[in-house]
Amino acid sequence: MAKAPNLSLSQRLLLASQRMAPVAVKAALVQQLGAEQAAQLSPHMPPAQLRELIMTLPIEFLAEVTTHLDPRSILDTYLSLPDSLHLEVARRLCVIGAFATAARYAECLSPRQVKVLIYGIHDADQVLQIARHIVDIELIVQSLRSFSTSYLCKLTDAAAADANVALSARVLSGLPLPRQADICAHLAPAVLEPLLPLLLQANAALRELLPEPAQPVAELP
Repeated sequence: MAKAPNLSLSQRLLLASQRMAPVAVKAALVQQLGAEQAAQLSPHMPPAQLRELIMTLPIEFLAEVTTHLDPRSILDTYLSLPDSLHLEVARRLCVIGAFATAARYAECLSPRQVKVLIYGIHDADQVLQIARHIVDIELIVQSLRSFSTSYLCKLTDAAAADANVALSARVLSGLPLPRQADICAHLAPAVLEPLLPLLLQANAALRELLPEPAQPVAELP
């Protein structure tokens, strides 16, 4: 176990008793410590015991703890948790508006796992708010590749409503050109107008796949 010179007496006592106390007792003690102290304690626990404890704690408490905890400090434990728990915590983080925290944890996951989160959250506005804080845009691109055109249009509409068309352009420009063209064909003109120049700037070859704009019909004499 790593030395933990900055832990409080309560935290030290909990660490000392972790092999003897039942997990239910440890869960109650951790909740008494509060979310911030629990976050400080987490990196000092053996991964297997930390995982067991996490699986016992309420989702609301876990979500609060994550706002004080760098996921990289417990990465092995975090990655060993089931996708269902990642999703439950992410949903709770959305409820409390902790989108930056949700993004920080999502960036530790694989594209497949992020795809599960997106499916499970099932709210384009909330997914967009998380995506705003993700640095690794390629992670989002890989996660969204198999999503329907309809859902990708919903995300693009949400980005436009949030005045964040640039984010949509960065994500969509990573998709194959036929997919980009298909999405463009299903967007409302008001959304496509600011988006299309950004997509063409990223790859001018997209223009060849777009339908020709309708020509005005000449008036009869």
